[in-house]
Amino acid sequence: MSGRTAMLAVMISLFFFSFFYRTSPAVISPYLLRDFSLGAEKLGLLSSIFFIVFAVAQVPLGPALDFIGPRKVVSVLGTLGALGSLTFALAPSYDICLLGRGLMGLGMSCMYMGTLTIVANWYPPRQFATLTGIVSSLGNTGALTATLPLALLAGSLGWRGSFHLFAAVNFLLAVLAWVIIRDRPPGAAVQPGLPSEDFSLWEAFRTVLGTPTFWCIATLNFFTAGSFLAFQGLWGGPFLMDGFGLSPVKAGSVLSMIAFGYIIGCPLTGMLSDRWVPSRKKLTLVVLSIYLVPLLFLSFLLGPGREFFLFPVYFSIGLFASGVVLSITHLKELFPPRIVGTALSLNNLFAIGGAGILQYLMGWIIERHPPAGRIYPIEAYREAFLLLLAGMVGTLLLYLRAKDSHPLSSPSPPKK
Repeated sequence: MSGRTAMLAVMISLFFFSFFYRTSPAVISPYLLRDFSLGAEKLGLLSSIFFIVFAVAQVPLGPALDFIGPRKVVSVLGTLGALGSLTFALAPSYDICLLGRGLMGLGMSCMYMGTLTIVANWYPPRQFATLTGIVSSLGNTGALTATLPLALLAGSLGWRGSFHLFAAVNFLLAVLAWVIIRDRPPGAAVQPGLPSEDFSLWEAFRTVLGTPTFWCIATLNFFTAGSFLAFQGLWGGPFLMDGFGLSPVKAGSVLSMIAFGYIIGCPLTGMLSDRWVPSRKKLTLVVLSIYLVPLLFLSFLLGPGREFFLFPVYFSIGLFASGVVLSITHLKELFPPRIVGTALSLNNLFAIGGAGILQYLMGWIIERHPPAGRIYPIEAYREAFLLLLAGMVGTLLLYLRAKDSHPLSSPSPPKK
């Protein structure tokens, strides 16, 4: 195994935990509701605090990756993520549980952007979309583990014992990251004469935030990644248990379809974009327009008596939400290498912030409908899913105004 492959393997392993932590509440929600006497709104906040802290961390994270380097950032934050998992597992109260989830969000905030920074620094630009798809696909095995496997593990070890185990492995990986990761290839740290090396911290922020296409892509990701993660990470599970009467284990098997779809879709869309469809924008529009179809099913058509559609709808959500990989590649190609970490992390603020905000808003919408015991009516969930559908339609229309990019173009500071 080459050095860069070993680094990528460690980063993907840590990214696995990012997906596992963010999506685990969907399966263990019955235990959390029972142990902490929660309603839908408080459960939404408990899940979304991960994303809120994660999103806020993106502001300093981008410059930290660009100017400090991924090795130090990933190792330190990875250790904090392990501490968060341990705190969550030991939590005696709802407030300590929130603290643990917040620490997990802070610790995992750098794993995707750190991995993409390593890819950008160590691999040719032509391979970026393909490798981003592969990274996203393999990382989503964490979400897959947070479905049926977690349900079975929680039934055996308890949800607290499960998080003790994952905290230990998370910590070992953070230590391994310190030992293995190197920020850039030898001799590539300083390349005089390249305009990408001339950015100060303030200029990096000003360049990214002053680019109109950045805002088109960032708002699109707010609802694409936000809706996908809000559904996969929380409300897709209770929807199955409340609306269809499924047990946590059976709900976990349906939820796993989202991860399977995403695992297949990410490398597929990445390879399509790198090899056959040079326009990042056009392929993004096609894939994410199809993503509207399963959202339509969730908002209007799915209900008792139509269980046959659950597996294909959940699979389609993951398959077509993978179009978010293309928009990330689109954004990366708009900016010089020196500020790619800043651009990607600011975009990730919108993507992960979208998940946090949408999870909470969906919980607020659902709780407006009186529950029967602890079971909310299916109409409550449909109303919440309609928020995701409307947001996707609006931001896709805005994305039509974005400037296109191509895999072989040489990025330079974008014109405002």
